[in-house]
Amino acid sequence: MALPSSGPISLSDIQDEFGGTNPVSLSEYYKGGAYVLTTDYAPNVPTSGPISLSNFYGAKRTTLTTLTFTSAGDNLFTVPANVVGNLTIVSMVGGGGGGGGNDSQSGYPGYGGRTVTGGNISVTGGDIVNAYVGGGGGAGTTGGGGGGGGGKIICTKLYELGLMSKEIYEADQAFGAELVKRSPDVYNGYRAWAEIVVDWMDGSGPKMMPWMSDKEFSQAAKKWSTKWAQDIATPWAEEMAYKMGKKTSSSLTGRMITVAGVPICKLVGVWQRVFGPSKKPAGFGKGLMLIPVFILFKIVAELGRLIEGKKL
Repeated sequence: MALPSSGPISLSDIQDEFGGTNPVSLSEYYKGGAYVLTTDYAPNVPTSGPISLSNFYGAKRTTLTTLTFTSAGDNLFTVPANVVGNLTIVSMVGGGGGGGGNDSQSGYPGYGGRTVTGGNISVTGGDIVNAYVGGGGGAGTTGGGGGGGGGKIICTKLYELGLMSKEIYEADQAFGAELVKRSPDVYNGYRAWAEIVVDWMDGSGPKMMPWMSDKEFSQAAKKWSTKWAQDIATPWAEEMAYKMGKKTSSSLTGRMITVAGVPICKLVGVWQRVFGPSKKPAGFGKGLMLIPVFILFKIVAELGRLIEGKKL
């Protein structure tokens, strides 16, 4: 619980918030000392020199929790109630690609995703965060290269790019957590094609314009896939936020994309469950199959906005 932002404040209030023993002295509460840690939210508390009670207005204890994830896939967790303000948490990186083979033997499988420190996200107690660990790439074939590791989903990428609000992103993540339990085929089917789209958004992925140089395609893929992903994913995520009670109204565009998207995702998910997910990196063939789906979603989104009279 934070200290008051104005009005009366006492040494006992500070002691209750940050700890300590009696007799209490204000000099014990410099930032970076025994009680007010550098990770606590106390922007006006000095590290040395003059210090007064007013320096503690609005200050609060922040408990940092180190979370380590090793399992590939989604790792959903609820931010502990005692975490306040900005929190530096681990960010997840995709799994490494598989090792390439030589002329006589296959290569080694790639390592799975791992945690790295340094990601900063503004959270409060009760927020749901989805940390995705990419799976390791498949082993390289004889004389060939290995498969790429697993990646992110579209809403995560849009949020990182500043193209989706924190409120909508978190509601979307919470909905995804429920979907994993309620309809895993839909969720897994979505991930199967969404990760390819995110690769395009990163300037990689299946090269669909062979007449371009790698650099030209990377730039083109980033531009069009990010724009289309935003056009499609925004109303879809907002519809999820509405279903999670974070938005007061639904939209026709969001409902239309949901109606079109769920059966497609389920079909892909069932296929993967029955025949197993492909361990090969996405190539031209997968990209070619995905393009019509992406176009369909884009048409549905534009039609919905046309009917609603909206423009993203």
